[in-house]
Amino acid sequence: MQAENILQEHGVKPTALRARIVEILKTSQTPLSYDEILQNLDANKTTFYRSMQLFEEHGLIIRTENNHKSYYELADGAKAYFICDICHKVTNIEVPMPKEARVVKSAVIKGICGECEA
Repeated sequence: MQAENILQEHGVKPTALRARIVEILKTSQTPLSYDEILQNLDANKTTFYRSMQLFEEHGLIIRTENNHKSYYELADGAKAYFICDICHKVTNIEVPMPKEARVVKSAVIKGICGECEA
């Protein structure tokens, strides 16, 4: 689905910047920080955060926090991640969602990955 269509489906007026943010998030397998998104984007901090706040209000993205840093991903289903406390690598976890958990957006499990433990 095109970024403009995703924005319109969520009641967000499409702009070039907003469409580009959606495209960046669509191609990522893990949540991205401001710095990671900014690598592929030419925008000032205020405009970026206003867009992300608007996206969150309209249910377009999920914002999670790790070590006082926000991470963003498209809200296209419940997701779970393992984050290593040492190297901070983020890994997707396949978790079957119980029927009762209809409003879960994301879950973060922290620990030490096998590479860092060795």
